[in-house]
Amino acid sequence: MPIFSTELAYERRALTMNSEFDQDTYPGRPRILFIGFPESSHTHSWIDLLADGAFNVRLFGLPSAEPPAGWQVKTYLTKADNGRSDNATRRTVFPPPESSAVGLAMAARSALNRGAVNGVPIMRRIAESCIGLTEILAKGDHAATIEGALAAVIREWKPDIIHTLGFDSASYFYLRARKEFKLEAIGRWVAQARGGPDLALQRYSPTYRPLIEEVLANCDHFIADNEPNYSYALSVGLTQEKISSPGMGVVSGAGGMDVEAMRGMWSLPPSKRERVIVWPKAYELYTSKAMPVFEAILNVWDRIQPCRIEMLWMVQSDVQIWYEKLFPPHIKAHCPSFGRLSREETLQRVASARVMIAPSLSDGIPNTMMEAMALGAAPLVSPLDTITPVVKHQENVFFARNLYPDELGEALVRLMSDDDLVDRMAENNLVRIQELADRRAVKKRALVYYDEIARQACRISQRSEI
Repeated sequence: MPIFSTELAYERRALTMNSEFDQDTYPGRPRILFIGFPESSHTHSWIDLLADGAFNVRLFGLPSAEPPAGWQVKTYLTKADNGRSDNATRRTVFPPPESSAVGLAMAARSALNRGAVNGVPIMRRIAESCIGLTEILAKGDHAATIEGALAAVIREWKPDIIHTLGFDSASYFYLRARKEFKLEAIGRWVAQARGGPDLALQRYSPTYRPLIEEVLANCDHFIADNEPNYSYALSVGLTQEKISSPGMGVVSGAGGMDVEAMRGMWSLPPSKRERVIVWPKAYELYTSKAMPVFEAILNVWDRIQPCRIEMLWMVQSDVQIWYEKLFPPHIKAHCPSFGRLSREETLQRVASARVMIAPSLSDGIPNTMMEAMALGAAPLVSPLDTITPVVKHQENVFFARNLYPDELGEALVRLMSDDDLVDRMAENNLVRIQELADRRAVKKRALVYYDEIARQACRISQRSEI
């Protein structure tokens, strides 16, 4: 299709289909712009805390994927898809519509600005060669970078609150746009650290530590899912008022869970269930390692029989290779591997299992652990400084370090042989999970939290106009 006709079609869609997108559901009420991964169940779960509140909510999606069609929060899309049509809940703001070549050039320039190709010289040269194409072809009102697209959205909609879901990538992305396009005067910035390596590991990186400190210095409010993250943030200069005025306290990145609904998913105690072990994250990151788990399973296989081990989300080719190489056919027959599963299917499997294993090297307060607690499965997790303050060994969970196959193996043997232990943990966790992650309590706090921040934004706006 010629470039001019593509542009014309885009403009017609913008005029005829997006008027409903532009209308606030609650005119005059606070506007909240979230920035995060649009396909993430954590993103959906957090934003859905506000579903019953009178807030005008939109999501600026990072360029990873699209949200599910059934999720009706208004979303700005930034991942190229030639077959996509904008509608009442979706608007494409990047890459621009001129052509796929321009889209590629824009993406290359954005990657260069973010430093994403600094360590790969040939990729950096390719990205630099695309900048000229970007400057020549990126004409009109369309943003030349994804940061520019975000700036255009913020200037047009003028949100009262801008909430970045995670430091890497959301907060760092917004920080770049904020500085480049001078967006500091628009909205109150809520920066949320969401477990994992966001602060726990990246603060040791010469690249990320300055970014972390810059986010903490410039945000207006800060939320974390564990006390060590709050303590660290205060130690590097975060002011107390950014945590407590108002405050959400320690809260999971998903905004808690519907504990009552999860309790309704199971009736049998773990000792009476089928002898199944579920490994929900059978992949490898720098925050968790799969090989020690493989070794542990193989070492104690004869001691945990009979059993089946379900390995979920085994999507990395190197992990798949080692699985195929290490597991003999008679063991593999009882250790099925699965690719991507929906959250609902994963929860169903945990609700039917005796044991859930999720060792790690770095984490917040893991949702996998809390879900297992709510679903009656015995959680095997690692004794991290973010986890040990909130659960107890052999009372709520069983601890084993990720890099120690012998520890992991002995933990599996104990959990698969001690019926009294796993049943006692399940009983204790009925109480503990209510205290730790009841979504109803988080929802009440969230509604008050955003209302108060919106009032602060309004007061600041009024003062600036005087």
